[in-house]
Parts: sequence; structure tokens; C-alpha cells
Amino acid sequence: MSITNKGIIFSMDALVAFVIVLFMLLIFVFSVNNQTNKITQNVGHFFLEEKVMLVADSLVKNFNEENSLLGACIVDIEKKRVKSNEIASINFSNLKPFHQDDFFIKSVSYQTTTRKNKFLIENKEGECLVVKRFVLIDGEKGFVFVEGCV
Repeated sequence: MSITNKGIIFSMDALVAFVIVLFMLLIFVFSVNNQTNKITQNVGHFFLEEKVMLVADSLVKNFNEENSLLGACIVDIEKKRVKSNEIASINFSNLKPFHQDDFFIKSVSYQTTTRKNKFLIENKEGECLVVKRFVLIDGEKGFVFVEGCV
């Protein structure tokens, strides 16, 4: 049995074509894996974003005597209602930890033109996200920052 020149050339062509197909298949697998990882990260990030935004909304739209993290707004006794987006700085003294599954609030801070203050609630590390809300703090325009982590 002897190998002719045509047989060697055909074998080399088939080998090169096979390597090219395998390389393309490898690139496809890496691409699908990369897309799957991005989707997984986006779902996890969406969970974190949703939770932090809900806590920030509750902080600036409600009043809660037991935990100011769930509501720190001023209460108008005459009208018997909560003044949304109006916060008294003294209400920040009653911030307590908030946990739900793996989610926790790490810190809450506020900033106005004359004051800046940060309250550390949990001293843990994790993937964190900060949500900023515009509010009136003691009648002065400012921002409240809520940092939540997973």
C-alpha cells in the first residue's frame, strides 16, 4: 500500500478543514458561555437594584417610628399625612439593620449644601449599589444615598 501525492494533499485538506471547523465551534461555545454569564450577572444586578430602590423609596416616602430606614419623612399632624420627600435629619438617628435573604443595607448618607453625614448600618462587604434620591432635609435641598449589598 503506497500513498500517492493526491492522497496526501486530500488528507491535508481534510485535516485543515477539520481544524477550522473545530476552531469555529470553540469560538461559538465561548460566545454562548459569555452571553450566559452576562445574563446571569444582569439578573443578579437587577435583584440588587430593585431591592435598593424599594428601600430608598420607602425611606423618602414613609414614616416608621421603629426603623427610620423604612421611613424617615416628616409627619404633618394637622393634615394627618406624611410629607413625601421631606425628611428631618433627626430621623436618621433611628436607622436599624434591614435584611432580606442575602440582601442588606450597608449605609445611608445625606448631603446638602451645608451638611454631609454618613450612617454605617452594616460593616460587611459584598456587591453593592448606591441609589441617590433628591429630598428636602430640614427644609434644605439635598440628596439621600442608600447603599445596598448582596
